[in-house]
Amino acid sequence: MVTKSLKLDAKIIEDLELVAKGLNEKSGADIYDFSNVVRVAINYYLNSENINEMIENIRQKELGNNLLLAGESSLSKDWLRPEEDDAWVNL
Repeated sequence: MVTKSLKLDAKIIEDLELVAKGLNEKSGADIYDFSNVVRVAINYYLNSENINEMIENIRQKELGNNLLLAGESSLSKDWLRPEEDDAWVNL
């Protein structure tokens, strides 16, 4: 499991604490601690349709950029040959 530090806005923390308190009152027990509420909230957020679309768009863009760079490297071998210079000399 990858663990990263996450800085949350004070309002978000306050809202999450209220959610945890509400869940605890509803269940009648202390089974919902703050870290579980944050984990559930983040999972819900990351699994929402809009976020998944945004993540996929970013991944596709990065993949496209990587393919462009790979293609440029491959094509540059042909572009830098003397025969290529000779072919374009009249332009």
